[in-house]
Amino acid sequence: MSLYLPEDIQHRVAEAARAHGVSETDYMRDAITRALSGEFVGERPRPRLPLFDSGSPSLARDVDEVLAEGFGRDGLG
Repeated sequence: MSLYLPEDIQHRVAEAARAHGVSETDYMRDAITRALSGEFVGERPRPRLPLFDSGSPSLARDVDEVLAEGFGRDGLG
């Protein structure tokens, strides 16, 4: 069996395979296997709550004030 991929996708597959330390063939085989098993097809996974834990139960209510205090000033944002 042969599979034609546009050049841009060929490059993306090559980069992804290299990043995962596998051959392009193995990367493609795994991706197709996962797609056929339903991992990529069908219903998307539902988010699990909580999505994150800020440690502040009032963060949602006070978001404007928190951002006004200096979002990103800690060097992380």
